[in-house]
Amino acid sequence: MLSLFLFNCKNEQEFFLNELSLKKNKVYLAYRGTNTKQGFFAKDFNIRDTLSSHVGILLYEDSDWLIYNVNNFKDGLSDFRYQNLKEFYAIEQEKINYACIYEVSSIKRNQKKILIKGFHKLKRVSIKFDKRFLLDNPYRLYCSEFVRNALYHLDSVNLNFQTHKRELKGIYKTYFRKDSLEYYPVDIFQLNPNLKKIKHWSFPRY
Repeated sequence: MLSLFLFNCKNEQEFFLNELSLKKNKVYLAYRGTNTKQGFFAKDFNIRDTLSSHVGILLYEDSDWLIYNVNNFKDGLSDFRYQNLKEFYAIEQEKINYACIYEVSSIKRNQKKILIKGFHKLKRVSIKFDKRFLLDNPYRLYCSEFVRNALYHLDSVNLNFQTHKRELKGIYKTYFRKDSLEYYPVDIFQLNPNLKKIKHWSFPRY
């Protein structure tokens, strides 16, 4: 049964990757949803998307599709890194139940080069995942804060995203030790007219 399960996961990933139709000169946002504690937490703080729990910036570089993202990797290294599509969408390992791709249609070819240059600079420093969503330290980030900062520095007019404020109650009030939270939801970018949804996929096993 285990070998059949692994085979099915591999088939799902291959089908998903083969379904992707991306343009090498474009920049995309890569979303995924996971059936994990961190995934449930992130989805609960979205504005309207009940499936996505993580987001990164997807682009073509050095003969491969790479997703730059910030996550709580828990391995002692920088929490900012790039992953190829198979790593980011490792369905079984990450317990992924949803994937979605958006194109950032307003970004031009020269802006993409600026974006990549900025990512290479960021790789030289150690970034830590910000579990408190404080927005006050450039070296402590969470996934959507990283995406927001990257897009804003590229185009502060068309890609300007404002923080969302939420009243906190129960366990969230206890965890954050405050009555309200200002933050960038994972799905905040989807509301911008300069982003176009390409396609989404569901993996109901998780």
